[in-house]
Amino acid sequence: MSHDAEATAQQKSTAKWLVGASAAVAAVLVAGLQLGNLEKLGNADTSLGVLALGAAFLALASAVVLLYLAVRVIGTTRPPADDLDLMDRADHGNYPHGSRLEPPANSLLRELVVSRRTELLGPRRDAIGSLLDDLNQAESALATGSKVQIADRTYRPRLSSADATALRDLVRDLEQRIRRVSDAAERFKTTQAYDQMTGWFPWLGVAFVVGVFGFAWLTLLYPQTLPHIVKVTNPVQIEVSVPSAPAATKAGWAEGCAGKTLRGVAVGGTLEEPTIVTRSQPGCPGRRTDKTEDLLVMPVQTAK
Repeated sequence: MSHDAEATAQQKSTAKWLVGASAAVAAVLVAGLQLGNLEKLGNADTSLGVLALGAAFLALASAVVLLYLAVRVIGTTRPPADDLDLMDRADHGNYPHGSRLEPPANSLLRELVVSRRTELLGPRRDAIGSLLDDLNQAESALATGSKVQIADRTYRPRLSSADATALRDLVRDLEQRIRRVSDAAERFKTTQAYDQMTGWFPWLGVAFVVGVFGFAWLTLLYPQTLPHIVKVTNPVQIEVSVPSAPAATKAGWAEGCAGKTLRGVAVGGTLEEPTIVTRSQPGCPGRRTDKTEDLLVMPVQTAK
């Protein structure tokens, strides 16, 4: 295995671990959503309920994004040398008409045929196609015994055993170089995806932690500080004490209602701040109001 192939395997192994970890964390988070507490929080304060849902979404989204980035690393493929040759010819390639006139625009090809040209292609080559053509010529000459010239040497495998041996060595070298070109291309693409993943990892980690702890605090701890809120879903018989004239005025009644205890029915809202309808009393006509925060509203039992 080449050095490039080993490096690619290590990067993909790390990404596989992150895939497993991200999937497990996302599953645990979904299973642990405290929907009962979330409902209680939403009943108490809709904006806090929305904030809790946003925190859960932030945590899940960060785990999913990390999962996607890791899968991109794992899914990087090893491009065949033939495909790389076609890319090379289309990107400022001058082979077989002479030396390359311009460097390729593609960053992958610049890595293969410029930065690592001698290491991967060998001396006197600057195109991937030259590797493939040299290999085809060498294999054909070995099979037929015909004379062939590759680079600056002429081989006569039928007439010279030394040439035949040298040609076989050349074939092995060319095959290894072609494999290393594909290995280097896969490593380059994998490294690009891996660097993107590791670049996003700190931000996704912070987002995940903020989302998890925000959701936990809002749904597990904060609801414990809220009063138990009961919605009025059916009419409830009540008594209403009007403590002062300002309280009566705020509720929409005349000041003459101040100091009185009124009878009525709660028809909506919550028991803490219900919407009520009162019966008429002398000096205090019946009225419907939901401005009950300054009134003392008490449920009363009715005779069965």
